[in-house]
Amino acid sequence: MLKNTTVRGGTAMTEKQPAHVRSRTSIAKVSERDIDLLLLEEFLSTPVFLDWFVTTALGLPSRPLRCVQVRYSVDEGMGESDIVVDYEAAEGVVQLLIENKVGAGLQPQQAARYRNRSKAFIKQNEGVHVSCHTVIVAPSRYFSSASSTKGFDKRVDYELMREWFSKAECIGARRFYKEDLLDAAIEKGTKGYQPVEDDDNSKFWLSYWKEACGYTPTLEMKQPRKEKPSRSAFIYFRPPSLPLGVEICHKFRAGAVVLQLSGMARRLNEVRAAFGDAWLDEPGRLTFAGKSAAVRVEVPILNVQVPFADQLADVRAGLDAAMKLHDWVLAHKDSLLVLGFKERRSR
Repeated sequence: MLKNTTVRGGTAMTEKQPAHVRSRTSIAKVSERDIDLLLLEEFLSTPVFLDWFVTTALGLPSRPLRCVQVRYSVDEGMGESDIVVDYEAAEGVVQLLIENKVGAGLQPQQAARYRNRSKAFIKQNEGVHVSCHTVIVAPSRYFSSASSTKGFDKRVDYELMREWFSKAECIGARRFYKEDLLDAAIEKGTKGYQPVEDDDNSKFWLSYWKEACGYTPTLEMKQPRKEKPSRSAFIYFRPPSLPLGVEICHKFRAGAVVLQLSGMARRLNEVRAAFGDAWLDEPGRLTFAGKSAAVRVEVPILNVQVPFADQLADVRAGLDAAMKLHDWVLAHKDSLLVLGFKERRSR
């Protein structure tokens, strides 16, 4: 039990206060920024946490440390660091470049860019900072093995931070919130497919997009993110010329381009009846994909590890099939409207 001593009328009085009571909170949709801000707060306000973090990350013995400054989302021309911490130890000022991940994969060469920033920083600040280290912070499941650091100098697992907060009576009842927040982040990091960006696939998507923009601009393929997970193999076309719920998908690893009519998987006969004689000149075979009715056209399989230029003809065969499906939809749009599909709003 904690005691609070006050003075009333010159007489010291001691009042008993209840110990911290454990309260639970449910935190939905936890994001990386939530953990970023947790780290910023503790680095600035809790010296023992900074000491523990440095000891855990760098494998150094515990020693007195003083936080000099903490910065969030730092971009100094060579890429962005989630958190930058400068702290003062007996040997001088040390910098940590921290990347925080809840579940999303790393960008191609992201760890290498962190290391390059670390080297450049030491060179620019020679005589001021004695060292700089790159650290990745993430749930343990994020790593492929106990020794993996994903290319960073060091790593700190969420589970270890959660354990530290569970014992951190020095920060009072605040530790309960920190535990719950980290529990939510750990749970998020263990659910479902964890995408890991693949350099070959990312380059392939970008080359495909550039080709689609010039060869079939009507399809209006959206520019892909710079990073793509290795399993991303479905390229969708949803131009404004197609009704809502109608889309074309190039499943390039399966060798197929598919026209998908959302919600029509159980209404295939109704779809056939709505199009009538149009199916006598159908562009492909009517089937279903998930909950959608689908018209599938076979095309060459594409391989992201083969140079894009070497399979340009096969890429264009897929784009030609997508345009064939697109034009077929436009020629029979009235039949889609009969089925309940609606026009997209013009831009």
